[in-house]
Amino acid sequence: MKPNKSAQIRMTETIAVLFIFFVLIAFGLIFYYQYQKVSFKEKQAELFANKAMDTTLKTLFLPELACSKGEAEPEANCFDLMKLRHANQTIKDHLADYYFDLFSYAKISVNQTYPHPELWVIYDKKPNQLNQLNSNLNYEPTFFVVTLKDEIEGSYGFGFIEVGVYS
Repeated sequence: MKPNKSAQIRMTETIAVLFIFFVLIAFGLIFYYQYQKVSFKEKQAELFANKAMDTTLKTLFLPELACSKGEAEPEANCFDLMKLRHANQTIKDHLADYYFDLFSYAKISVNQTYPHPELWVIYDKKPNQLNQLNSNLNYEPTFFVVTLKDEIEGSYGFGFIEVGVYS
């Protein structure tokens, strides 16, 4: 064999090894990218669910809705119907300066199931989709059972609160 041919064969082997090395690197990068993409979506879904639960807890402990007697502790998981009937107007009046910072983009409604069905929407603020390129609107509802106290009649009712968060 001529020395030229031997060098040419070694050069071809080196190029083949480098090609295989870069193909393996490319497969590793593609795998890592796909893994990160799935991991990011899972983390985003987890944060979205946490935001929904935080908003629900903030709503359950709103003093504007809680059943209370003077300076006593408020009743747990109880909404006063007299306060509830007027909460929508109070929230609308102070939406920009207080409640938007508290709830952001959400829908909060109280559904009475007993003694007679009734629905109150106390907060409803959807994001403006006109300025966004991706118009998919995620909605995560969270439900919680509450007692509804009617001070006028002196009776209690039952229902649930639905707190839905938009993203």
